[in-house]
Amino acid sequence: MATMPVESPPHAPKQETTEQRFRRLQAAWMADVEFLSDAGKIIGHPAFQEIIALGDVVVPLMLRDLESGPSLWVWALLEITGEDPVPASDRGSIRKMSDAWLKSRLEKGMR
Repeated sequence: MATMPVESPPHAPKQETTEQRFRRLQAAWMADVEFLSDAGKIIGHPAFQEIIALGDVVVPLMLRDLESGPSLWVWALLEITGEDPVPASDRGSIRKMSDAWLKSRLEKGMR
């Protein structure tokens, strides 16, 4: 009885992890908005909006970035979590906003 050789299925592209997708979108977003000062254009960017759509799963990644230094993630964190730990007096200062997010998460025992 003759046997037919079995062909291996083509290698499917490896699925992107959440962090890989997050970093890819972050790189695209930063490349496009690096020199912008218009907050509406920065947060309205499609890659930024796609990052927000990823939801709670990217919050730890954003917080880890904030630990390295102030970041515009403070705007995304507000959108994703619905929380606003930033005192009114600190709004507008990315450094103070970043610090407020980190302090809030540490107080809640979250990273």
